[in-house]
Amino acid sequence: IIHGDAMAHAAKILERMVNQNTYDDITQDYKYWEDASDQYREGEGTLLPLWKFVNEKAKKKHVTAVKWNPEFSDLFAIGYGSYDFMKQGAGMLCLYSLKNPSYPEFLCPTESGVMCLDWHPQHTSALCVGLYDGAVCVYDTRSKKQAPIFMSTVKAGKHTDPVWEVCWQEEDLAKNLNFFSVSTDGRVTLWTLSKSELDYTDLMQLKLTTKATDPDADEDSSLCGLAGGCCFDFSRLSEHLFLVGTEEGRIHKCSKAYNSQYLETYDGHYMAVYTVRWNHFNPKVFISCSADWTVKLWDHTRNSPLMSFDLNNQVGDVAWTPWSSTSFAACTADGKVHVFDLHENKNEAMCEQKVVRKAKLTKLAFNIAGASTPIILVGDDHACVSSLKLSPNLRWTAVT
Repeated sequence: IIHGDAMAHAAKILERMVNQNTYDDITQDYKYWEDASDQYREGEGTLLPLWKFVNEKAKKKHVTAVKWNPEFSDLFAIGYGSYDFMKQGAGMLCLYSLKNPSYPEFLCPTESGVMCLDWHPQHTSALCVGLYDGAVCVYDTRSKKQAPIFMSTVKAGKHTDPVWEVCWQEEDLAKNLNFFSVSTDGRVTLWTLSKSELDYTDLMQLKLTTKATDPDADEDSSLCGLAGGCCFDFSRLSEHLFLVGTEEGRIHKCSKAYNSQYLETYDGHYMAVYTVRWNHFNPKVFISCSADWTVKLWDHTRNSPLMSFDLNNQVGDVAWTPWSSTSFAACTADGKVHVFDLHENKNEAMCEQKVVRKAKLTKLAFNIAGASTPIILVGDDHACVSSLKLSPNLRWTAVT
């Protein structure tokens, strides 16, 4: 009886109840806290720290990916790896629930550091993962096994550099699951889950262009090698359109249907672009952040940025809020989270709050449940993920 499924299920429920009692004050804040002082101030808000998710087994690793599950609003995945290229080792994949902050629901070590991950929007137990050694793999999180169900190999298209971002796509005509990956080896690759293995097709080779920097360069010398892809994002409105951010600071607009050259190149950053994201409400607008300390707002029909925000430190990640077209958050290497709402203030952040003392913030993610659960997760380079609740001024002021 002790080793049966029914006992395991009962034990899990009991563990969650004990946790809820242990962290009762935080649970109450999560559910009911509203910063009363927001009524007396305009254009300003606060972040309330809730639970911290720390795993002893992931000690000394960096949080390299955080993603909420699209179906269960309390469940999220964390990827652990290292951004220090001189200190690479094994990685780890963890699934946590807000109902049990003390221990992960699913834990899986990986041979190489995890660099990115993405949940499938419909099949919400499928998780694709990109690793430091260039491999991509797919996990079924319902399975009790700690091994991926698919993994790329050297024979079958494995990247030769770290995989920086992965993203699931709509199922193809044959109803096969497929996803894209981007790596600093200059490839944007489409992976299809066939019956026995991962099939791959290179969608694009990211060519390095000198034309923008040297107008006198002739045509032959304008293509000199491959550009390292650091991030990408696919347009929700035009399925074929996607953006790629590169190591040298350029952002390229590309098409799935036309892979011989870029549709547009945006020159605004002069160091690696870490994140690029289309706006959820306005299909023309996107945002980018870079190691050059800036966050930039763009209209994809124009070459130059609409707005630029200098955050005085390396910007690890940026994300639009799911409930507003005008607000976004960014995290920086000095341990701060910056929340902007352009409808309220186009020049300064509505909230600039130090979340961790001696760590660099690396990744952030808004809860996809929206304003009903205004929670943001922030990962740092000390293997800790902090959850924060946004005060009313940070979530209800903008017009969507």
